Amino acid sequence: MTPPLPLRTSAPAMAAAQPDPLYRRADFRAVAGDALRPGGLGLTARGLDAAGFCPGDVVADVGCGPGVSVHFLRRRGLRALGIEADPGYAAEAAARVPQGVVMARAEALPLPHGCLDGALCECALSAFADSRAALAELARVLDQGGRLVVADLYRRDGADGDGRADGACTAGAMTREAFLAELSRAGLVPILFEDHSRLLAELAGRLLFAGCDAADLAPALLGRAGGCACSAGPRRPRPGYFLCVAVKEVS
Repeated sequence: MTPPLPLRTSAPAMAAAQPDPLYRRADFRAVAGDALRPGGLGLTARGLDAAGFCPGDVVADVGCGPGVSVHFLRRRGLRALGIEADPGYAAEAAARVPQGVVMARAEALPLPHGCLDGALCECALSAFADSRAALAELARVLDQGGRLVVADLYRRDGADGDGRADGACTAGAMTREAFLAELSRAGLVPILFEDHSRLLAELAGRLLFAGCDAADLAPALLGRAGGCACSAGPRRPRPGYFLCVAVKEVS
């Protein structure tokens, strides 16, 4: 199918000032790399292979950040488009993938219905202001039989995040059950769900080894107000990391 390129840029919504989340910090990027997430492009490749995309397929990376995955998708022969709401990341992605990035919110994608063969959403869904609206939009722009690849944090403690975009990476994370229910609500059928929490633990270990303060990692990653993540107090979130591939139902 022909992708709707070039696209007009839609202005991102204004957001209240919030503390810098972990992924925006220079010390985090120095360890995690430009992919800014557990598993990096290795996990991206796993998701693409599981989704079965073919050269020439039109695939959007929604919440593309600096555009590393968009560049990777194009190297694999896919017709890739990056969508990013943050002006700084959008500019960086556009420099990496010229004429391949649109600045827009995931909850209001400037794309026609059914225009995509696939979509990618890596470590971004839990950070969106409205993940339910974002999933509905992703389903809307997918063609029937189109595939969605999601890699993100999830809650293994049985309690969903509180949805606050306050610098805690787990604030918008859901349990596996809640996430699968939201996929179903959007008309998306999961064909793969893999736990990759080991990659999250490895990244946390590398950050600590590189000198990041555990007192900083605890509120950013675990959602605590500060202090040791193993200290007494209210029940703490037990974060994990997953990879999921879902298909849009054929009506």
